[in-house]
Amino acid sequence: MTNISITIFSLFIIVTCILFILVILIQNPKKESINQYFMEKNFRFFGIKRTNTFLENITWFLSIVIFFLIFIFNFLLKTK
Repeated sequence: MTNISITIFSLFIIVTCILFILVILIQNPKKESINQYFMEKNFRFFGIKRTNTFLENITWFLSIVIFFLIFIFNFLLKTK
């Protein structure tokens, strides 16, 4: 039973880390650059401020989820 739960938690950690990386890469940089010009055209309909706030909230949420998944994973490894 513990081997299956360790495998499941390790997969959850991997998927969460991949989502975390993608969310960070999508975020709008704070400094002005050529990319910002293209981002403004693409996100004109959504509103850049709302998109950045939403992505920042997702970043915090995913980091907290990773933190707790790693604690649970370590607990499962110690009980094995």
